[in-house]
Amino acid sequence: MSIFKHLIKHNLHKAIITTTITLLLVGCSGAMPASSWPNSIIADNNLIIANNNAVYAISSDIGRLIWKFPSEPDSMRSQLYTSPAHTNDSIVVGSDNKHAFTIDIINGNEIWSFDATNNKSGTAPTGTSASADLAFFTSENTLYALQISNGQTAWKFESAKDLWAPPSTNGQYVFLPGMDHTLTSIDITNGSQIWQQNFKGALADSPTIYQDTLYTGSLSNSVYAIDAANGMIIWEYEAEGWVWGSPKAVNEHVFFSDLDGYVYALNRETGREMWISQQLDSASRGTPAYSNGNLFVTSDNGFVYSIDAISGNPIWNIEIDSKNADRLLADSIAHNGLVYITSMNGDNLVYAINQSDGVIVWEFNPE
Repeated sequence: MSIFKHLIKHNLHKAIITTTITLLLVGCSGAMPASSWPNSIIADNNLIIANNNAVYAISSDIGRLIWKFPSEPDSMRSQLYTSPAHTNDSIVVGSDNKHAFTIDIINGNEIWSFDATNNKSGTAPTGTSASADLAFFTSENTLYALQISNGQTAWKFESAKDLWAPPSTNGQYVFLPGMDHTLTSIDITNGSQIWQQNFKGALADSPTIYQDTLYTGSLSNSVYAIDAANGMIIWEYEAEGWVWGSPKAVNEHVFFSDLDGYVYALNRETGREMWISQQLDSASRGTPAYSNGNLFVTSDNGFVYSIDAISGNPIWNIEIDSKNADRLLADSIAHNGLVYITSMNGDNLVYAINQSDGVIVWEFNPE
């Protein structure tokens, strides 16, 4: 490993780690998972942001606050970092203190809550995702499938190590990434294992489902295409650095970035390299956003990049905060001509940026 690459990874990990954690096996670091910084989704044309002590719903056009959950400080309803999930008329969010909540998307009122503490104190990485009928909630080494209607446990699945990311689902199977280097297919009706595939490194984000294929990155520099039916690896591509975020599948391409600060385009069916971008200023963790032939990628040091998806050439870039207080770790979101950037530790929580020229249209600061 070059000294430069080592420094990129060291700086990312040093800034994220708040306590000493046991190093995992090959391909895994001690950095905290995606549930340790603010995350956002678009739901019903609103931006839903989970940020420590509250979840915010703001209008995607002008950044107007619609509701806040909880409305008042609450010690149990806190440590809300994991990316919210949207299903029907509900928002599902998890907390690092081992609770899950469903929230009415219209008014922000709590519908039900779920306690996964098992009468034990402490915190754990958390992830949430959802299907039409089930909410999926990971806490410690357990995946809980909860009924959307009432929060009751439909089934649960235990992994060998703590889970850092929620599963993806195609409505028939649930695909669970693991820090134990495995990807597991689970029957959505009863929680039984269908297949399990082993990889060289840990899987820190949810797999992308495109048609009948799964795409996932790993903390061993590799990106994989996997047959969703049987778990067989279709192709493997080795990047320069660890691949933390989920790949983005668009038409015949798969796009992703790595912790060495490169962005990649591969042929979706063969894994053949189409292009590699110029090296960014620092590591890139989140999944790229795509809109109208352009990719939008963020870096750990606070830059946002627009890249031509066909050629890999840069279009524009913007530094969110010249003081480098902002750290851009969450997935970018492209919607209605804007790209939404959720930041950590900066002056603003969310920036809405014009996709065409990189001009900031509005900012949101909940305080």
